Amino acid sequence: MHRAVRLALALLAVAVAAVAGEAAQPPYRHMVPADKKLPEAWTQGLFARGEATVWRGKQLDGVGMPIGGIGAGQVYLRGDGTMAYWRVFNREHSTGYGRECYQRPIPPSPVDQGFAVVVEMDGKTQVRKLSKEGFREIEFVGEYPIAIVRYRDDACPVRVEMEAFSPFIPLNAEDSALPATLFHITVTNASDKTVRARVLGWLENAVLHHSAKTLRATRRTQRIDGQNRTLLLHTAELAPPPKAAERPSPVIVLADLEGKDYGTWKVEGRAFGTGPARGTLAGQQPVSGFRGKGLVNTYLGGDDKLQGTLTSPPFAIERRYVQFLIGGGNEAGRTCINLLVDGKVVRTAVGEKKEQLVGHFWDVRPFAGKQAVIQIVDKASGPWGHINIDHVELTDQVHQAAGGPIDQLHDYGSMALAFLGPTASAQEAHAVLSASGPAGRGPRAVAPLVSVLRETETSSPAAERRSYALLSELLALNPLDSRSAQALVAWHFPNQRHHGRHYAVRFRDARAVADYIGDHHARLAAHTRLWRDTFYTQSSLPHWLLERLHSTASNLATGTAQWWANGRFWGWEGVGCCAGTCTHVWNYAHAHARLFPSLARSAREMQDFGAGFHANGLVGFRSDNAYAADGQCGTLLKAYREHLTSADERFLRRNWPHIRQALRYCIAQDGDANGILEGSQHNTFDINFVGPNTFVGSLYLGALRAGEQMAREMGDEGLADECRAIYERGRQFTVAKMWDGEYFIQLVDLKQHPKHQYARGCLSDQLFGQGWAHQVGLGYLYPEDKVKTALASVWKYNWAPDIAQQNAAHPPLRWFARPGEAGLFTCTWPKSEHLEKNAVLYKNEIWTGIEYQVAGHMIWEGMVAEGLSVIRGIHHRYRPTNHNPYNEVECGDHYARALASWGCALALAGFEYHGPKGHLAFAPRVTPADFRAAFTAAEGWGTYAQTREGKKQTSRLDLRWGRLRLARLTLALPDGVKTAKAVATLDGKPAPARVSVDGGRLALTFKTPLRIEAGGTLQVEATW
Repeated sequence: MHRAVRLALALLAVAVAAVAGEAAQPPYRHMVPADKKLPEAWTQGLFARGEATVWRGKQLDGVGMPIGGIGAGQVYLRGDGTMAYWRVFNREHSTGYGRECYQRPIPPSPVDQGFAVVVEMDGKTQVRKLSKEGFREIEFVGEYPIAIVRYRDDACPVRVEMEAFSPFIPLNAEDSALPATLFHITVTNASDKTVRARVLGWLENAVLHHSAKTLRATRRTQRIDGQNRTLLLHTAELAPPPKAAERPSPVIVLADLEGKDYGTWKVEGRAFGTGPARGTLAGQQPVSGFRGKGLVNTYLGGDDKLQGTLTSPPFAIERRYVQFLIGGGNEAGRTCINLLVDGKVVRTAVGEKKEQLVGHFWDVRPFAGKQAVIQIVDKASGPWGHINIDHVELTDQVHQAAGGPIDQLHDYGSMALAFLGPTASAQEAHAVLSASGPAGRGPRAVAPLVSVLRETETSSPAAERRSYALLSELLALNPLDSRSAQALVAWHFPNQRHHGRHYAVRFRDARAVADYIGDHHARLAAHTRLWRDTFYTQSSLPHWLLERLHSTASNLATGTAQWWANGRFWGWEGVGCCAGTCTHVWNYAHAHARLFPSLARSAREMQDFGAGFHANGLVGFRSDNAYAADGQCGTLLKAYREHLTSADERFLRRNWPHIRQALRYCIAQDGDANGILEGSQHNTFDINFVGPNTFVGSLYLGALRAGEQMAREMGDEGLADECRAIYERGRQFTVAKMWDGEYFIQLVDLKQHPKHQYARGCLSDQLFGQGWAHQVGLGYLYPEDKVKTALASVWKYNWAPDIAQQNAAHPPLRWFARPGEAGLFTCTWPKSEHLEKNAVLYKNEIWTGIEYQVAGHMIWEGMVAEGLSVIRGIHHRYRPTNHNPYNEVECGDHYARALASWGCALALAGFEYHGPKGHLAFAPRVTPADFRAAFTAAEGWGTYAQTREGKKQTSRLDLRWGRLRLARLTLALPDGVKTAKAVATLDGKPAPARVSVDGGRLALTFKTPLRIEAGGTLQVEATW
């Protein structure tokens, strides 16, 4: 075990022992144990290097790795290697307030897509789908952005390995935002005989995925054979009007819902009342889109509690379509309208969780002449537990969909399946697909919806589901031989509401996406793998830790993140929930800003200092007119970070006038310029703190220090000095008035302000601004000893290895951890009465974003075991037997606050960077005698490695990608070292530098700034 690991564990043991004598149940119903009683296996496991996690069996059901590009929608790769979710069609989807997110559903797959292997041996053919349906043994290894899925079956002579990813290349946002997923499928002959194998791939034409039910359209599929690739391109267009001989017969109205009652329709239950509603009901959001005055609206009684059904009398199906208007809830079988033939549901539809009714139709030609009934169902009593229906009719001509011309519909676009390299001809593929195979296990049985184009183009009504396939070339395999097929799935749906999609500016359709990837495949794949290897393989950090910290970067490839056509990066808080790249939630997010700094800069320039900026310096916290104190202060810290991650000072110069004004707005809220915000402070807990507190206060002091630094770089010494003076006053006041001996408290008169404060409570985020200050190289905002003591108190009072007792005494609004699991509470009151309903909102909840923020700060302060324990608790909660490991939720799926995880990676390396000044620093907090980790700069990334032996430290910087300008390198030395010598070489040649030691840090200022290119190595040998 490394000495640093032993020391960290020893310090943790001392901290536990110091509080072990305290009462098991302290006063004030504070149930978080000071003695964590962590088993030795837990603490040892924190530091063990380990290997990549392998998931198997039932674990696979919980896996949904985002596998598309940044801002390109949301597609999952499930644990068995199948694609799922498919939220690429621009329909906004709210994932809720949080409770419903923290479940464990198997991700659905509304689009038919997949791969299979066709294996011939000894004259027999078997076809096996690459899924849990086709193979008995499957393993999933997720090192985001790359997934490896392995397939084995004793009854199959081949083993298959699928590598799946969307290109992900830090600092190259454009190529990391491709609307596509790549598949490299390797088949290995595990038998002792020769095997012939092929890879079959198919993709449904799902263009107009939602709108196909509301208009007459035609889907088209083309096979395009090009150089080194074959492509299936899916598109859609409006169907031509009926020919004269097919002119529609008159409409048969089944229900216009304009009467006082439902006529011959049968009512059961209370949800439908005695007759049609007249528009919006009491307590309901405005209802629109219905015809005339009446409609079915089951929101009776002012809520969704009532249930029932409404059933039509039998009728003959005498037209091509049943058409109606629908709104309300979207629960299949519970808030729906059904068509029943012979007593069975043959067609069904649900609303979209909207009160606006929209057109919908069913193609009922397969049931022509049969008797049918329509049943409208409300069997739900939760949120959106109602259904709205109007104007049900039989017709031969459906209405044009609402939303304008077809090429403006949200789900209009194109899709593509491509094989890179030789493929079977259409005729050969058709012959293989038509084979029956033994025991009905031929391709048709594996993929019943799939067809092979026997011509270059085909079309079908959009209401019909059709999938089409490609077949790879024949792979002849001797025993133990392996060969690969390379494929991709691409999509292109440009009509994201109001703002479009950035990828649509680059590419005209899915074919263009596929062609670009085909042309650049080798580079895209190599650079993605290079990042994977740099981050995971070449690191000395525990593998479980790397997996957890990088997993949240996948949020960028979900519905949380959007990259608009005008270049602006924008984000929800969680998928479809809480708009506006909310300044106070995104205060926590660091992964996107370090991996793709151009995206963060666009959010600053186009939102914070653009659409959301006001002349008085206010930055609307949802790009609106509203003030959030933490968001305003955090915006200045983010602006400074974006400057630091730039290659030069152009970003700062362009935005300095607005940055300066935003800083002035902050200072204006501090009326007496004493460095303390005392008024009403709206914040990320969706409430307003009143009075001095260090949650907002530390962010304010951090903003003043960041403002000071930026002002000095811009030559505004007057403002810089003013910021420094205000900061010093605030620091002194905070220490004198708000320090209670263990942690910082809020100064508030609870009689005057009784709601939503924390007063003498221990807030986990009380030093949020200090954690920020470390990340951007601002040093200590408060005295170091008090910072460390406060964090130790957060560990002591707020982190529980089992949340059960505290949550039993103080139930949360939403459960994000289960009894038996570890978690960090938002706030506790260990030394005063719990404020209960009057306390800060969400006080009893567990948020991963706060956990990462606190854990990262602990690591900065040397509390490594404690910080890793907090992260390990998250990792344990999000194991796939409980939840999707790639979906950390709060208010919605893939919550943005979780991007705070990257701050932990920075802390572990003690990483500091100032791009315009060419300054880079490392001070590893774990195993400094043998440390390796990835880093990113403004224009390049690579690995920093450090070893210590005796009185010698060797530091090595390997640049893997891009380039790096380096004028000054600072490295931490062992404790107690006050003088040292150092020699630097770049690619084996001397790199002259002035060497100095200050505060245990070795600084090398190069006589001429170094320019390191990809593949270059800088090595520093220090002795003392």
